Amino acid sequence: MQVRKINSAEYYIILFNSKNHAIHLNYLLEKKGYRKFQLISTPCRLSKGCSYSLKFNKLSDLEYLKRENKNLSQLVNGIYEVQRIKGKKTYKKLHYVI
Repeated sequence: MQVRKINSAEYYIILFNSKNHAIHLNYLLEKKGYRKFQLISTPCRLSKGCSYSLKFNKLSDLEYLKRENKNLSQLVNGIYEVQRIKGKKTYKKLHYVI
């Protein structure tokens, strides 16, 4: 598996109801050649227990996710904007309609 690093002062993450949903969707995206997403461990501040999220740079990249899974809204637990302010990460929940 090729690891893609998304380095930016601002990015987005999408949390799923289960880690299986995140892994499966990431697999589908990789298989189709989408390289805009990175599978990451969900930050502890946002989720209890072991979970995965998808990290991406532009909010418009959610359109790729919608194309790959028509039931995306049922799988998603939240979308967050992540910013680094004065060396600390801040998480802002977005009210984005999927």
